Amino acid sequence: MTTPLDAASLILISRDDRKVLWAQRNPAIRFLGGYHSFSGGKLEPDDGNCDVRNESDPEMRRLKACAVRETFEEIGVLLVRNGEKLTKGQFPLLHDDLVSGREPFSKILEHWGLWIEGRDLKYAGCWTTPEFSPVRFRTRFFISRVPEKQEPYAAIGELRDVEFVEPLEATRRWSRSEVLVAPPVLFSVRALNEFANPSISVAESSEKLRDLSARMDGRVHHIELNSRICCMPLRTKTLPPATHTNCFIVGSKRFVVIDPASREAYEQEKLLGLIDELVGKGGICKAIIVSHLHRDHFGGEAALKAHLASRHGVEVPVVGHTHTSDALKGNAEFDGTIGEGDTYNLEDSHNEAFDLQVLHTPGHARGHLSFYDPEFGFLLTMDNVLSHGSVLIDPPEGNMDDYLASLRRMRDLEGLRTLCGSHGTAVSDAKTKVDEYIEHRLERERQIKEALKRGLITAREIAEEIYTDLDPELLPLAVRSVTAHLERLETTDSGRVVAN
Repeated sequence: MTTPLDAASLILISRDDRKVLWAQRNPAIRFLGGYHSFSGGKLEPDDGNCDVRNESDPEMRRLKACAVRETFEEIGVLLVRNGEKLTKGQFPLLHDDLVSGREPFSKILEHWGLWIEGRDLKYAGCWTTPEFSPVRFRTRFFISRVPEKQEPYAAIGELRDVEFVEPLEATRRWSRSEVLVAPPVLFSVRALNEFANPSISVAESSEKLRDLSARMDGRVHHIELNSRICCMPLRTKTLPPATHTNCFIVGSKRFVVIDPASREAYEQEKLLGLIDELVGKGGICKAIIVSHLHRDHFGGEAALKAHLASRHGVEVPVVGHTHTSDALKGNAEFDGTIGEGDTYNLEDSHNEAFDLQVLHTPGHARGHLSFYDPEFGFLLTMDNVLSHGSVLIDPPEGNMDDYLASLRRMRDLEGLRTLCGSHGTAVSDAKTKVDEYIEHRLERERQIKEALKRGLITAREIAEEIYTDLDPELLPLAVRSVTAHLERLETTDSGRVVAN
């Protein structure tokens, strides 16, 4: 488990107290790229040297300095006292000194006679990135009003589309899958909308947000990707560097559960608690779906089926593609099969019906299924496309020709905007991500062709040459991937190679 780094984030409220500032993170950023967020970042050593007044707690002084520094760096807003003496032309000079590294933030404040007033930043709770994330932060949130005569903008490449938005509108955009929002940000805009009566009170809102994080112990077990799709990562025996497999609950009043795969009791209890909550609100589970045959995608479906029968008196079918059910005979029990062309008519918490389309997308596995919400343009790619890293295509179950065909088909889905795979986070620009996967595979193919021309014969020799920075323990997986490419390229007996 990765140890969380200390971080701070600032919730900026507009001067009319009606809107909150957010922006989209650059999709290229590894941690929550493409998500909408507040300004913020990790604690730096110099933050402890900043002049923070009227704050007795040393840790809070450092964190408030961190929040102010990150906000100035990212959106050009300098939340300090004595800043009114700065001219409009001096702000960019201070910003350039900071981002260029010419001077630390503490020295910039000292040089210009500025200081941070601790009372200007109201503490709004603490949230810790869940253990399934490869990058983790323990983030303290603060709330403050934007200073007079300062206008936020995208000051560096980490953020774009910086804007003030009414909390109700922010919630609406998330609900309709127009934006991706991390749980703490979603909780905050929801709460700010709830507390705004008729406007946002900074002091009252900070207290409410602080109480909310305390009630939840600052922990997140599941992620609401939009108003229809909930993602709960569950610990499984999966391939590194992943440690969890995403279980998706699609729908609310009528819902399906996809890949409740964990065999661990603690993980199952988390999922069962969420399912009980849905059923307790009148939800009906229509199916438990196994997306494909790999060990990190099945194993917990029987426990969920039994729980729904014993606790709620309902029999819910376990289903998968016919290739999957045939392959897992003796290891998993299926009540039926689904495949290309099937559709689930589901219902969200507001009693709005929608369709979830089942897509047969072989390549990673013969019976691999993906799931598409065409109205929202949201695709559950399962193991075909992930937010980071590549996907293993392992013959004979895996087939590179089929995989590339599935990638192209997914990319060309009408209305596709967003995707989420079985490991990692959701991706805001789905078509670009799928194109990256296609190009990655074709580039590997070009490398393999060049290696063959140089006289390399075995898949292992080729893997050792083209996977230059690979962990030696992962070499066998690379060999299998090369084998899949070789099978695709192999057309004549004279072109056959040894696959070990």
